[in-house]
Amino acid sequence: MLADQVAHHEALPAAGVPGGHGHSHCRPGKCGMGTWTPCSQVPPGHPHQCPHAQVSMLETNPSRMMKPIRLRPAQMVFLRPTTSPPGDTGTPTQPVPSSNASSTTEPSLEAVLEALKPLGPVEFVAAPEEPGTAAGGSTTTPEPGTTMDPPSTPPGTATPPCPGDEEPGETCRAPTREQKEEVAKALGTFALRFYQHMAESAKSNTNLLFSPLNVALGLSHLLLGARGETQQRLAAILGYRPGLACVHGALRQLANVSGLLSAAEIFHHPDLQLRPRFLNESWQFYEAMPQELSGNESLDLQRINEWVRKATRGLVPHLLSQLPDEPRLVLLSAVHFQARWKNPFKTKHTVLLPFMRHGHLPVDVLTMTSKKYPVASFTDSHLQVQVGRLELSGGLSLVVLVPRGPPEALEAVERALDPPTFLALLQRAANTPMRPTTVALPRLHLDLAMDVVARVHDMDFGLFLDAELCGLARGPEVAVDAMQHRAVLTLDEKGVEAVGAMATSVARTALQLEALQPFLFVLWDEGNTIPLFMGRLSDPQA
Repeated sequence: MLADQVAHHEALPAAGVPGGHGHSHCRPGKCGMGTWTPCSQVPPGHPHQCPHAQVSMLETNPSRMMKPIRLRPAQMVFLRPTTSPPGDTGTPTQPVPSSNASSTTEPSLEAVLEALKPLGPVEFVAAPEEPGTAAGGSTTTPEPGTTMDPPSTPPGTATPPCPGDEEPGETCRAPTREQKEEVAKALGTFALRFYQHMAESAKSNTNLLFSPLNVALGLSHLLLGARGETQQRLAAILGYRPGLACVHGALRQLANVSGLLSAAEIFHHPDLQLRPRFLNESWQFYEAMPQELSGNESLDLQRINEWVRKATRGLVPHLLSQLPDEPRLVLLSAVHFQARWKNPFKTKHTVLLPFMRHGHLPVDVLTMTSKKYPVASFTDSHLQVQVGRLELSGGLSLVVLVPRGPPEALEAVERALDPPTFLALLQRAANTPMRPTTVALPRLHLDLAMDVVARVHDMDFGLFLDAELCGLARGPEVAVDAMQHRAVLTLDEKGVEAVGAMATSVARTALQLEALQPFLFVLWDEGNTIPLFMGRLSDPQA
């Protein structure tokens, strides 16, 4: 990484030379002055006239490389630049060196290496003040030999600060038990609300699947760069109450689940100046590392899809078919879930059974069966729904909600659920003892993709249409262009991601759990009390 940086700097024109990126300065004490001094202001013949040029520290990536992580559902956030209105206050125009600028000696390799000493794997430094603007916000006079283009802001103004930057960022990395419980409750609330908006916008015979944890990780990552009203509204969608502390630290610990691996990545336009605070917090809480987009759409698509393919072990081989116009920032988040049944189903008991469908004739599907499978089951008389919990490895469970009525009854259950009732059902299922039960559960293989922005706008219309995201980057504003989420779930006799076979018999006893009509399901982490996946099976052949 350092060698690449050195090569990059050696290829740049010397500072202060026409076409260069800065102006020659004397080091403190070298020119008889206590601060950096423009060479043009050093008296002729001075004994220490500019022996070295200032080499600016670039905002480079940390030298550590992220280890590949296996993932399954993947999410992308595309951000694009917004068009500034006439008279918009923005970054002052870069000074352009004139043709009569004096030449200086190109910095030596030693000077470059000195300026590029690594700062550690997780520290990003701020770029130098933009030309024409002093640290205190006042404008500076361009050096002799340069010309200044017409400024985009009136003289005496500086780049507007990003609201909220004066407030300290989240430093909590050891959340309390109460904070984790509150974030977990918020995640459960968000899961149900998001699912209900998915269900409302989909046809009744459509299968649904998403990872509440994955979507919440992506939106919470974006929350790091949100400011003002956008920050408040986005936090409300995620269920975070105002003033809730240690959100990102708690979410990171909640994502540390047996059988679940999560990762994040950032691809950005080379000209986009990501803010050091956003980069540091992205690494601290999400271990996201910035990578530059090449500007070649075909190459960038290949790199992004290859990252997803490797991370998901080939389960999501292709996530995007095209990029939005002029993408500025792509935030990726993904999780991979893998678990087995605590008590595997026997493949010789997998049979064809009819599955009832709303508005269609029944269809025969491969169904896992057992005469005496341990299930925690109860019926909620108010919702008229049977709730069954089947144990997976690592303290995880599959919870199914099967309506006690015709196939179309699931719609009434979906509408009647509210967050307290939903979370209470899951908690009751976790506390219900296991009993031998006759089970009939279809094999599941679901693969669904969606645009998260549309669902977020269902929950809070217009949130991303004029979002305040100045905490992400300096310069031209960026806006959310799209958020792509894809989830894949396979459930068979051995658990998730396994292969089974078919056989011939099924029996009936007093205790039964037959999911042979549209039902809602949740992959539930009992230890952290959070939903990892959530969806419904309406048509096994869809």
